[in-house]
Amino acid sequence: MIPIVLIVAAVLGACLVFGYSSFVVGFSLMVVGVLGLIAFLATPGAVLRPGEREFVEERHYFGEHDDHREFRK
Repeated sequence: MIPIVLIVAAVLGACLVFGYSSFVVGFSLMVVGVLGLIAFLATPGAVLRPGEREFVEERHYFGEHDDHREFRK
């Protein structure tokens, strides 16, 4: 919702400064779109929370014995 309000404000400001015409509206929408695309491409990925780079290692062993049996008591 906020980006739409910012786009409307930019187009309205351009119309107030340069006069209302279809050229001004189209050109300002194009400029705002290009600036938005540049800003979107410049942002880093999602911010990782502490511990998100860690992973759980599961080990599965072959054989009959169950080493975890004594820990389940």
